[in-house]
Amino acid sequence: MGRFSNFVIKHRWLLISLTFVLTLFFTYSMRKIKINSDFVSYLPQTDEAVKIAKYIGNKYGGNLTAIVAIETNDIFDPEVLKNIYDLTEKLKYVNGVSYVTSLTNIIDIKGTEEGLEIGKLIDEIPEDPEKLAEIKKYVLSKELYKNIVSRDARVALILCRLKEGVNRESVAREIKRIVEAEKIKGKVYYGGLPFQMIDMSKLIIDDLKVLTPIVVIVMLVVLFLSFRNLKYVILPLLSVTFSIIWTLGLMAILNIPLTIISNAIPVILTAIGTAYGIHIVNKFREDSTIINPKERAKATISEIALPVFLAGVTTIAGFLSFVSGSYLIMIKEFGIFAGVGVLFSFVISLTFIPSMLSLLKPEVKTNKVSKNQADAKLSTKITRLISRLKYLIIIFSILMILVSITGIFKINREVSILEYFKPNTNVRATEEMLKRNFGGSLPLYILIKGDVQDPQILNEIKRVEDFLKTLEDVHNPQSIVDIIEEMNYAMGEGKKIPETKEKISNLIFLVEGEEIFNQLVSPDKDEAIIQAMVTYASSNKISSLVSKIQSYLNSISDKGLNVKLEQTGMPLIYKHLDDAIIKSQIQTLIFALIFVFLIMTFQLKSIPGGILGIIPISLTIIIGYGFMGYYGIPLDIATVLIAGISLGMGIDYSIHFMNRFKVELKRSYSFERAISNVLGTTGVAIFINALSVALGFAVLIFASVVPLQRLGILILLTMLLSAGATLILMPAIILATKPKFLKKIISKTETEKLKQTYKEG
Repeated sequence: MGRFSNFVIKHRWLLISLTFVLTLFFTYSMRKIKINSDFVSYLPQTDEAVKIAKYIGNKYGGNLTAIVAIETNDIFDPEVLKNIYDLTEKLKYVNGVSYVTSLTNIIDIKGTEEGLEIGKLIDEIPEDPEKLAEIKKYVLSKELYKNIVSRDARVALILCRLKEGVNRESVAREIKRIVEAEKIKGKVYYGGLPFQMIDMSKLIIDDLKVLTPIVVIVMLVVLFLSFRNLKYVILPLLSVTFSIIWTLGLMAILNIPLTIISNAIPVILTAIGTAYGIHIVNKFREDSTIINPKERAKATISEIALPVFLAGVTTIAGFLSFVSGSYLIMIKEFGIFAGVGVLFSFVISLTFIPSMLSLLKPEVKTNKVSKNQADAKLSTKITRLISRLKYLIIIFSILMILVSITGIFKINREVSILEYFKPNTNVRATEEMLKRNFGGSLPLYILIKGDVQDPQILNEIKRVEDFLKTLEDVHNPQSIVDIIEEMNYAMGEGKKIPETKEKISNLIFLVEGEEIFNQLVSPDKDEAIIQAMVTYASSNKISSLVSKIQSYLNSISDKGLNVKLEQTGMPLIYKHLDDAIIKSQIQTLIFALIFVFLIMTFQLKSIPGGILGIIPISLTIIIGYGFMGYYGIPLDIATVLIAGISLGMGIDYSIHFMNRFKVELKRSYSFERAISNVLGTTGVAIFINALSVALGFAVLIFASVVPLQRLGILILLTMLLSAGATLILMPAIILATKPKFLKKIISKTETEKLKQTYKEG
């Protein structure tokens, strides 16, 4: 690393200038950064659930609905009905809305002496109380309207179907603006995924505004308490600030938006990035015998550059494991740009910080020698204690692993977007209201491909609808069958499907121009959809529901009928997300473990050394997962990151420990003395590093998004565990086994010294 250190110090002014110029450029680019809170877009567009959902969206006027709910004492109050009528008319013209359905424009089917009369349910709003009471009784008696008016007539919905391909959040904001401009008599709720996206975007922005300053303050306090010198505090923070700006600026340039996961990148980079600066600054302070700052900075880079580089590479690998191991686009993007941010961070740390340190004035000698002696005495006592208790430490660690493995089997998974909001939020209150009155707001679709005018096909659709009604969490299924049965009933022939294709064709002809027909049947009448609402439930329950529906649809397909049935909607998308979490976790864990093992093997030039190096982080991961199981923390889109992040960062401690241990072993020829020297030097930096990273991630506990809170708790735990295992368990294993690959270092050093003595003699 001598050439690199010479290059940095020789070109220090160029490196400093280049750093500031790039920072200004990326700061200017950051203004274009966007936010993506569209939950559906997190799945790949090639996903079958997404493809079918898009197909339905394009053919039937959209697959997501923005729900405006009005709650009052009586929905059939003239003033309230006038509010609903006015909003329905205005919302129809919102760009991006395909259909608006409400009490005042939904289809009404009546039988008259002339035949069927098809029109709007409430064409004119009557003032007469008796007439209103008559309408109310009529509406509440019809199954056709139960998905739009609550059974107690206190809540009415205005359903805005959004077109496929539009910016759902922008359309939802415009709907909300129009509604809020009206003087509504009653309480207004905004439900459905489009409105939840608005709240999610606000949470992302709020977290950026709140968490970033908090983590900076935490780092300032930790660094100041550690180094007690302002310049050693500012330089690590300045370098990590630059890396954050560069990362966000690059995301803006490449048009990559922030998501509910990647909005944590500033906090993560602040916590991780300071670690590289801590090790460089700590080594610079340690070399107090070198008075000239320029020479001291050069010596610092020479010794610390390799472990910092390897630590950076393993952390990047941890993040990049999400790219190959994750099915979700947002996690892939997070992995890429968190990795890029770490790359920026350690490059800036290895160039900018030493360049700035080399410009400092020579320090006046102080009482650091006595302080170093005190540190040496403490580290010696700790080493002796570890040596005495080494077998007890190893046995205790094994017991912890066994207990944790039991906890791993208790881990649940959770992907429901509702769970990402705190219990007291408006989103939760709205969903509870919709669940209470309408069964929920998760859209479910069954696509039926077959001749819709064929009685046999319609009867199969009817059977699917009846099956859906038996499921606890599925509510208000609706299809063309309901319309045809209602029409047949109005004709006086009973509420049933006509027996002939001709009669069905005649009924369909009468309703063909109505909006509700276009939402349920294709123009060529060769396919139709059943739409229903599903209650938000746990991921296990949603997955079970999807599996039940699929099994039933498969049983129909097995009958050999000329019909094809497919399900889609948010429950299926949630199931695919749930499956992706398991797949992502396993692949990420395997990839990251193999990579860090190879890095440790490369560093120590020994396979046993590679195994020894990954023991602390492996222990940490197992205990971390066990903690999740015992304390009910589920695997979700944030906590699924725990393996990659913990492995990528936690292995850094082993790298720094073993790098310094090899140096000290060559100097002392003693395992005990080498460990004591490591604990008194690099061990201090590891402790500060772990504390700063743990406290930095602990800031996520204050996040608005629940999964990020969980991630903050888990990283806090795993970083402290990883550092503790490196500083206690690893020395215990070394002292208990005294591995051959480490003994070879002593033998090789002694041989080289004898050769040197012989030459000098």
